[in-house]
Amino acid sequence: MIYRRMTPGLTITLFVAALATSVTGWATSTAPLTDAGLIGLLAAVPLMYWVMITRTHEVTAEQIAQAEARGYVKALDHVGRGVIDVPPPPSPGQCEECGRDLSPADVISLNARRRPDANTTIEENRAVP
Repeated sequence: MIYRRMTPGLTITLFVAALATSVTGWATSTAPLTDAGLIGLLAAVPLMYWVMITRTHEVTAEQIAQAEARGYVKALDHVGRGVIDVPPPPSPGQCEECGRDLSPADVISLNARRRPDANTTIEENRAVP
């Protein structure tokens, strides 16, 4: 845990020091100093990416509370405008158009042997061969 707290500061320090070393080596035409600075920059860039990615994945309790409050307000708005309707109760398995004893046409059997015929009754559909 302490490593995650120290890494951003160390990464920024390494990046600034490496950049300063690289610029100093470039300004004084010292190849080893420039190379050392560039190697330090190459080492700091992946650490910077790691720090940025871990920061985006950390969520505080305050952010969670704000998201819940926004969701609650949005839900109340939807209910108030009538966007969210109460779903209709499920049918008891009878088809109004087909008749009282016929199976509804919108019921699809997943078992190939039990596919209902259009004119079969519910009891015939329930019979397992």
